[in-house]
Amino acid sequence: MAKRWEEQLDTAKSYLDKVAKKMKKFADRKGRPMDYRVGDMVTVKFNPRQFKALWGMHQNLIRKYEGPLKIFSKVGKIPYKLDIPSYLKIYHVFHDSMLKPYHEDKDDPSRSQSSRVPITITASHDREIEAIIDYQARRK
Repeated sequence: MAKRWEEQLDTAKSYLDKVAKKMKKFADRKGRPMDYRVGDMVTVKFNPRQFKALWGMHQNLIRKYEGPLKIFSKVGKIPYKLDIPSYLKIYHVFHDSMLKPYHEDKDDPSRSQSSRVPITITASHDREIEAIIDYQARRK
């Protein structure tokens, strides 16, 4: 009986090892080793359940990433200490997987007006707009 039990145990262990290797292979596909330096700007992925103020909000209305935040120091091989604003009231050390490099938005409103292309509206656009407004007025 003990021999049969050991055989079943070995079989179960081999299946678990096989599944663990398969899971690791899929997890490593998405993994991207990032090496941030002190002073880099990053965005942080927060868990919305950490903030009581967000508990009543719908999940789709909450931002996935908060930032940009500055890296204050490197704590170990993987975790980083961030310069978190005081209003967030959350622990300031984050795992590498929760960080994403920050890239400035190309359509940043703080950019000068001269770099934007002006929009011109022609007479044909005016007629289309008036037709839409008339149609909506008739429907009401």
